[in-house]
Amino acid sequence: MLLPVTTKPKSCLIGGGIGSLAAAAFMIRDGGIPGENITILEASPLMGGSLDGSGNSCDGYTMRGAAC
Repeated sequence: MLLPVTTKPKSCLIGGGIGSLAAAAFMIRDGGIPGENITILEASPLMGGSLDGSGNSCDGYTMRGAAC
């Protein structure tokens, strides 16, 4: 089935980790897909997957995925 020329591609990414965030950025930059046509589904309240670091220089930083 051929899509009309006016149809903009849409994408749905599963997981808000660094891979999905990078994929979305490349789809926008290199694929010309408008950001509003990209959906990222994440179960956690925070994006970034295990790279959800937080904190500050006074109190220190935390990151779930940090290697020991």
